[in-house]
Amino acid sequence: MQQSSPAGLILALACFLAACGGGAGGEDPKSAADKPKVVRIATFNAALNRPAPGALIEEAAAGESPQIRAVAEIIQRVNPDIILINEIDRDEVGQAAALFKAYFLARSQNGAAPIDFPHVYFAPVNTGVPSGFDLNRDGAVHAQPGDRGYGEDAFGFGAFQGQYGMAVLSKYPFDPADARTFQNFLWKDMPGALLPDDPQSGATGGWYAPAALEAFRLSSKSHWDLPVRIGSDVIHILASHPTPPAFDGPEARNRRRNHDEIRLWADYISKEK
Repeated sequence: MQQSSPAGLILALACFLAACGGGAGGEDPKSAADKPKVVRIATFNAALNRPAPGALIEEAAAGESPQIRAVAEIIQRVNPDIILINEIDRDEVGQAAALFKAYFLARSQNGAAPIDFPHVYFAPVNTGVPSGFDLNRDGAVHAQPGDRGYGEDAFGFGAFQGQYGMAVLSKYPFDPADARTFQNFLWKDMPGALLPDDPQSGATGGWYAPAALEAFRLSSKSHWDLPVRIGSDVIHILASHPTPPAFDGPEARNRRRNHDEIRLWADYISKEK
């Protein structure tokens, strides 16, 4: 793997053989039958986040949660082929996603047909990852989970590492060797970065201390370029869940970050063209 809100963001780029250099003569007719005419791609802020690590796993393991059942029923009725789920707590072994699939999606909810997603991408995110810096400038560095202000000093807001994570579920296989994550991409390295100004001194881009900017990551969760193989073609799922453009002061640090998190995809797509 290369290291390179109110709602999540998911984009799909179709990369067909003729367009991508895979064959000058167009599509192989033998492959026409193995591709669907329509692929349904969805994004869902499912609120599968809990206040403590392991709480979602414990709740999902019981298999009776009304809220998780409601989320599963919505997905079953929409019946997407690929879905980005936002705000699902991430654990290191992906147990929460596995339990959600086995105990909720694979079982009928209120008469809806069960749904199977054989392929899951549940990579690390920046929420709850301590930065080691006083990012909210309250005069203290909050580096221990449970500390008041811990989430605001983390690279992405979260009471613990992986809270408010994201996952992609798919009926079609991923191409993990070509997957890219921009989790560690630094905000300062973005051309024309809209870094927050210091409202006290007026310094342009001066809200964060220079040492903090050397480590500050652009993604509040992450940015993934995830290739999905559909028949002989590949589409690229560009998935992210930008920080909401609110909850800040006159420096507008969250609004500016939201702007640049979205602009990253615009720049990325333009460069890929």
